[in-house]
Amino acid sequence: MKTIQITDEDYEFLQDLQHELNTQGSDGNADPVYWGVMESERRGVPDGCGDPIIYTGDGETMTAEEAVEYIESECLPNLDETNRQEWEETDKTDMDDIVFFMTECLEWRDAKVVYESIEERISRETGAFLTKRACKEYIERYGYNHSKPHTYALTAYRNFELARLLKILKTMEMTED
Repeated sequence: MKTIQITDEDYEFLQDLQHELNTQGSDGNADPVYWGVMESERRGVPDGCGDPIIYTGDGETMTAEEAVEYIESECLPNLDETNRQEWEETDKTDMDDIVFFMTECLEWRDAKVVYESIEERISRETGAFLTKRACKEYIERYGYNHSKPHTYALTAYRNFELARLLKILKTMEMTED
């Protein structure tokens, strides 16, 4: 039997990692399992395909509800009586009416209704995590960098190197001399 010299700190880390690997679930995936951060991503789609949203210019978008809230809290107090009356007559549930008000009364020339879909994808920025716990800790610390992040189990099917490493970590006998 071979031995490897490691620090007490690394030994404790390996013990904790082994325990975590042997007790965490796989979320229904076959071994080997690793974890990633799943997040939502908005994508523009052709008109009529997806959800309508208001493009306000400079890459900014808002829902009809957000537009109504913004207009009523930020714009309405500064409008003249004619434009206030126009706002009162605007159908606040109709995006085309809201955009008409934005372009005609607020003079937001780039405002228009566009369509988008929200797709979930594995974050390309975070890489892989060996444990679900580590992935959750990352999300708790840095989740603000992602849109609706959550853990996602992935299988490394036919990744023999990772499978072997995880098997070693899960089954190695650890004894203190």
